[in-house]
Amino acid sequence: MQEAGKIVITSANCATAALLIPRLRQNGYYTTGLIRRPANIGTDAVITDWMHSEAAKQAMADADHIIHLSGDANAGNNHQYKEANYTTTKRVADCIRNGRCRRVIYLSYAHAATSQHNLYLHYKGHAEHLLQETRKESVIFRCPVIVDAPGQPSRMDQLFHSKRGRPVPAIGDGRQKMNPVYRGDVVAAILSALVSGRAGVYDLSGPEEMTIDDFIRLANQDPAVRIRHIPAWLAKTLSHLVPNLSPTFVDLMLHHTRSVYNPATYAEFGLEPSRVSFLFNPS
Repeated sequence: MQEAGKIVITSANCATAALLIPRLRQNGYYTTGLIRRPANIGTDAVITDWMHSEAAKQAMADADHIIHLSGDANAGNNHQYKEANYTTTKRVADCIRNGRCRRVIYLSYAHAATSQHNLYLHYKGHAEHLLQETRKESVIFRCPVIVDAPGQPSRMDQLFHSKRGRPVPAIGDGRQKMNPVYRGDVVAAILSALVSGRAGVYDLSGPEEMTIDDFIRLANQDPAVRIRHIPAWLAKTLSHLVPNLSPTFVDLMLHHTRSVYNPATYAEFGLEPSRVSFLFNPS
């Protein structure tokens, strides 16, 4: 198969990359995965410790396309939020500004903006600006909660699943609205954006609005699954005491789960949105 071009993927060991990399290789792209620690990720080339690697810098400068997947919604501290969401993007932007890259594709989050007080949304907003200022074509997909098909739960999905019959913990009263997007649709959008669609910022949400409680029942395929609601005040307190639970993530779950379903995004990239309810309950 004739090579379709060189693609560099950041955070190439994440759940989205695991679905994306085989499709890229099937389509004839030469893939280079940038990761922090050694791992078998299925790309043609792998570069570790990529934030400090000259080889990674050269690979990004030589790439035809960059797929930037780096980010962290539940980082350990304020510095890690900046490192994961802003500093990684600055590294990408600096490397491609004078390189051959034609298009960079970036996964952001719904309502990302530099004016946001939430650190995740704040640094995602800065990251978007960094890429747009390179004057390369940038396609930015603002995704809400990304979910996987049943039987393939990601770290985020597992937050919504009952463990050994125990109640599922839910931050807040469970009535927060969400439009979860299927990871397969995110991958399809990235693949399409490599060859079609205009540069710009796009909301990429699923077509179904539901509450967090509704989604928990759906994900467990059990309308009677027990849910333990953690009041906002308690969740905020625990976020300062419990490892792997940051105040920023608690704020995200309390106030920033809602997003906008925009059919024009799917039309722009020639896609049909998947209904999460059918994925989890096809009957």
